[in-house]
Amino acid sequence: MVPTNIAAVRSLDRDVRDAVKHTLNSLGLFWEEVDEPDPLKHSVAIFPEATEFVPVTIPSIFVGETALSYYGGDKTEVKKSPPEPAGFMVVDRIKIPYFGAKYDLEGERLLRQAPLYSKDSHLLLGYDLFRNVSYFLKGAESSLGMKRIRTSDRRFNPKVLEDLRGVPVSTPIVDMHAKFLLFSILLLHKRERLPLIMKQIPPSGYKGGMSVSIPIYRTGRSGLKFDLRRVLRRTESWIERLIKGTEDLTFFVGRGEDYTPTKIRDLLVSMEESGHEVGLLASVRASIDHMSMAEEYEEVATLIKRGGIGIRFKGIASTLMDAWKSAVYVEAGYVLAGEIAGVFGFPIGIGCPFKPNGLVWNIPLVGRVSDRGSASRAAEFVANWGCMVAVDAIDELSILSLLRNARERGIWVAPPSTLVERFRAVSDVKGTFRYDRKYLEGKIVPYGNVKDLQLRVINPEGKDSVMRIDLEAGKSHEIRIPV
Repeated sequence: MVPTNIAAVRSLDRDVRDAVKHTLNSLGLFWEEVDEPDPLKHSVAIFPEATEFVPVTIPSIFVGETALSYYGGDKTEVKKSPPEPAGFMVVDRIKIPYFGAKYDLEGERLLRQAPLYSKDSHLLLGYDLFRNVSYFLKGAESSLGMKRIRTSDRRFNPKVLEDLRGVPVSTPIVDMHAKFLLFSILLLHKRERLPLIMKQIPPSGYKGGMSVSIPIYRTGRSGLKFDLRRVLRRTESWIERLIKGTEDLTFFVGRGEDYTPTKIRDLLVSMEESGHEVGLLASVRASIDHMSMAEEYEEVATLIKRGGIGIRFKGIASTLMDAWKSAVYVEAGYVLAGEIAGVFGFPIGIGCPFKPNGLVWNIPLVGRVSDRGSASRAAEFVANWGCMVAVDAIDELSILSLLRNARERGIWVAPPSTLVERFRAVSDVKGTFRYDRKYLEGKIVPYGNVKDLQLRVINPEGKDSVMRIDLEAGKSHEIRIPV
């Protein structure tokens, strides 16, 4: 029996450690952070950037500067990177940029279109993969204070982002770097004739996850047609009809010229009692002013009588990091930030929940639907990428169309807080496995409220099999799978 667990050697750099955690969790891998790999427990080790020298006892993946330290080669510093790419690579036929230094490493280059090298029984990555992930986790171009990436209404400008990155804004850059790492892990497993077992983040049977965000502005702002004065009339009850629906929606309310949350208290309470979620539509000023944030947050939290509510910003005055810190000040449950103008895409380059610098959970906001056509495109976008994101919807027709299209395409619809909790809980489901060249055996330890889990097993030849298991809190689950 040989182990099939993955070890990630602990980096000395906190940002790198956060990037390792996000990347491996987003892939649904069973892994653990260690000071030194143990050949009795681990099949493959990952040596990220800024790790100390430790004995190499199992097949390993060495990343960027660590690969250079262990095996030698040449390093090239690329000026103006970021925000400009240092180079490009192709993963799953999709072009993606990488930033910072690049390395010509000692060893056999395995791919023409990506910097992957082989040395003995190990693989070497010719760029700092986890520092690239960290760059996006911290807000990417926004973290550099680049004002020109935003439009006049403070949304992200897709044309400017595309010019900077060299790829369309519809490319989830962080997710593609994770896929490149997964390709490398699978290559090592294939060499060693070992299977790989992974967890699917969404519940069993779903292709992705989506929150339907309904930001309520004053009449006419940014093209939105919500008029809360009409909402209060019995003749205009479409929001009340939505509240009675089966899907969990998220309504974001804030202060406007024609309403305040206090004036629609009964409607907000009804939303929460019906199983929907109410969040704060925070002002632009609140993204940099903690006192403004506290006042706006307290009003909504007091009305619905709970804390930990989510925040969707109308716009960002400075950087995303400033907005996240403002949300942390009021202990927000999560943040939706970084609205993109006119298209569907990943303005921060990330396609699943993430927590920058351990501050506050974020759900990527990938676009806005306003009619049946855009609702169909949004659902197709989420299903094709298999992401877990939020989509804005601005009226009854677009909301109902989005929900219908999501059902037809196998997308799980849930409030942002539920998406975050699912991502966290599945990431914390642990397992230990061994392989006897015929069966994969192991034990899975559940976490939180994860009751069902879909596992993907990839055998040494690269063939997939999928199985669903039911978990019970406090009890481990034994598996034995023919491979």
